[in-house]
Parts: sequence; C-alpha cells; structure tokens
Amino acid sequence: MKNLIFILMLFLTLQIVYAETKIFSGTVITDTDKVIEGSIFKFKYDDVSNKVFAQTPTTALIVDNGACKSNNVFRVCINRANFSYKNVTTYVYYYEVDATIYKLTGSLSTSSKSILTDLLQGESTEFTITITNPTDFDITDIIYNEDLTPFLIKDVKGCSLDGNQIKWQGFLTSKYDKTCTATIAAEKEGTQNLAGNLSYFNGFETEKKTTDSITIKVLPKQLKISQFTDKNIEIKKPFYFNISLQNVHSSEDINSFAAIMIPSHVSLIKDTPVFEKNARVLKHSLMLKPGAAINYSLYMEKLSEGKEPINYRFDYTIKGISDVIENSTFVDIISVPTNKPSEPEIEKEEYNATANLTATNEVQGAKAIDENKTTAAEIEPANKTIEKVTSADLQEPKLFSKNILLLSIVVLATFIIILLVIFKIRKRKKESDELAERIKEKLKEPIDEQIK
Repeated sequence: MKNLIFILMLFLTLQIVYAETKIFSGTVITDTDKVIEGSIFKFKYDDVSNKVFAQTPTTALIVDNGACKSNNVFRVCINRANFSYKNVTTYVYYYEVDATIYKLTGSLSTSSKSILTDLLQGESTEFTITITNPTDFDITDIIYNEDLTPFLIKDVKGCSLDGNQIKWQGFLTSKYDKTCTATIAAEKEGTQNLAGNLSYFNGFETEKKTTDSITIKVLPKQLKISQFTDKNIEIKKPFYFNISLQNVHSSEDINSFAAIMIPSHVSLIKDTPVFEKNARVLKHSLMLKPGAAINYSLYMEKLSEGKEPINYRFDYTIKGISDVIENSTFVDIISVPTNKPSEPEIEKEEYNATANLTATNEVQGAKAIDENKTTAAEIEPANKTIEKVTSADLQEPKLFSKNILLLSIVVLATFIIILLVIFKIRKRKKESDELAERIKEKLKEPIDEQIK
C-alpha cells in the first residue's frame, strides 16, 4: 500500500514538473517591484510568522519560508529570507528573499532533423520537424513557419507549402505532437542553418520562440579539375596541355566521361592515356575510386595563329547524381593591345601621311618652276593636279584637316607669287639693262659721226 501511494505521488510530481517552466531564480528585496518576463512580482516578509506574501501578476500567495505554493498560473518557492537593512526615516525593515518562480502554463518543444547533413549538389534528403506539447495544458493558436529558401522543396507532408516556406496552424492537447516532413534538394555549395518561427497561446499569454536549428552542409563539386598549359606557345613549336582529375569524395566512386575538342589550327602529336578519336574530338571514359586521381597529358603543336580555344567537358556521376564541368583554354593571345592608338590618333596619322605626300608634291613643283622658269600659266595646271591629289586622299576630312590643307594651299600660293615677282623683277631688270644699252649706243652714234 505504501509503495502504491509512493508511485502515485511520484506520478503526480512528474505531471507537475512537465507543466512547469522556471522563469526566475535569485534574490529580491521586499517591498520593491521585480520585473520577470515583462510582469511585475512583489514580496513582503513577516518575521514573526516566518511567512512571505508574494504578489504575482494573477493572484497573491502566502508562502512559508522554505516551502512552495501555486495558483492557477505560477508556483512560488521561498528558499530563505534574511534581514537586509532598516530605513532610519520610515523605520521600515527590508529583507532579502531568495525565491524560485515557475510558470504553470503550456509550453511547446521542437525537434528538427535531417537524414543527411552533408549533401552533394543536386542531392536530396528528408527534413523533419516535430512540435510537441509535453505539458498538462492544451495549447491553442499554434502558428509555425520555416523558410527553406536555400533548398529546392520537392515534397511536403503534414504541413502546407507557400513558396519556399512550410507552414502549419492548429492546436495540441496535452502530450500530443505534430510532425512536418519535406524532401529538399541542395542547389548551391555552402553551409545552411535552418530554424523556424513558432508562436502559441500558453494559457496565459501568446508566447513566441525560434525552433531548434539544424545545420546542413552542401559540398563543392566532388570531381576536382586542375589544368596546366605551357607558356609562350609559338607556331611550329610543340607544347604540353595537361588536365588532372581527382575524386575528392571520401567514400563514393565517380564515373566520368571526358571530351576534349582540339581547334583546327592545333595538331595532336601524342596523348597519354590514349584517347578515342573522332575527327578533332578526343574521348575517354574512366572510374575514379575515392581519393583517386588521373592526369591527361596532350603533346600538341600550334600550326598557325587562330581564335579557337581548346574546349573540354567532363560528365560524371556520383551516388546516382549526374553533373558536368566544362571550360575552355586559349593557346593564342586574343586580347587587344593596350597601346592601340585611338580613333582620333589614327585619323591624325592618316592626315600626317597625306600632308607629307602633299608637301613632297609641293617641293617637287617648286623645283620644276625654278629649274624651267615656267610662267604662271604653266604653274596653274600643276596646282590643280596637287589639289586633285589632296582631294582624293582626304575624302570627307575633319575640320582640323581642312584647316591644315587650306594653310598648305596658302603657303604654296604665296611661294608661287614670290617666284613670279622674282621672275618679273629679273625680267624687268634685264629689259632695263637692254634699254640702257640701246640708249647708250644711240648716244654714241652722233659722237662717232662727228669724229668722222
């Protein structure tokens, strides 16, 4: 009979423990407000009766020192009460009370788990969350939602799906739980921490909390590729093109298919290992054990300059998941030189070349005039020829080019005028000399006749 009573008392104690949530443990001073979880508690102590008067947000409790007492929401335990000080003005005695306070309301617990916590890119796993009511209270107005944005959601059971969020609303009676399951697939490499939001009415107020979190790591691509190429590749000079593959997974095999496309201006001299060849495409299949690696070495020669790269693609499968890695390598320098002249500079160079040609024609024309003593009528066709050459070489010139051309024509015209002036001066001087000679001869004739 005593054993039955003990078991019954133990069962009731366990039921009470499940309904309790400790919200405070420490010391308070009597006749002062103590704020606990947003609510005010106040204590008084009577040293004669050795009892504590505890004012809670609901009803007051009179608790013996060293005992506990409950109302419908809180359970207050007084561990000890000691004298603190006396106010000399009001003669009020203050005591230090050591108390522990529990909230006797409903409370939910959560448990999240994933079958796999390390995922390959594209791999799926089952994510599960269980919401449990371990208390003796019925809990209502439960709202749960969790954002699974880093993952692709394929299937949801027990909850609804809204975009990338799983949701559930409802209530849980005492000792019941709710389970939500979602099949999620990894899309990008990285570590993701998943945690949801939970709110509910605990019988006293609306309580909000974050669900327990779970960490899922999405692994990088498990086929690691390293590529090496000789530097300063020249025409008719052989070079090596090497690609190394490694299975970095610790426990899974990788089946891989390699395809390397050789450009038309590059020839293959030797390949190790030997590839299956189809026109300019090299093919090879292999299986890599965990941690194993292989090196592809291609001995090649560039026949001429070109713009085509060496393209390579590796299709592989691991744990039944297919993936692909592809890239390109150029054996020719395709980039534009940094010292390439700008468009205005090119136009300036074209103008300088034309100006030099025009100046040469001008000098040659001037020499012809000086040597042959041509007249202005003979120079005019040559001038028209120069203008024709200039017009043909500079179609639709810029304003700057027109100014320079005009200046050149003015200089040429000035030069021609100067030559004409010099020519006329010399001609007039010659005529003057001839006239003076004739006059002199005329003057000599009478004297000669007088002498005779």
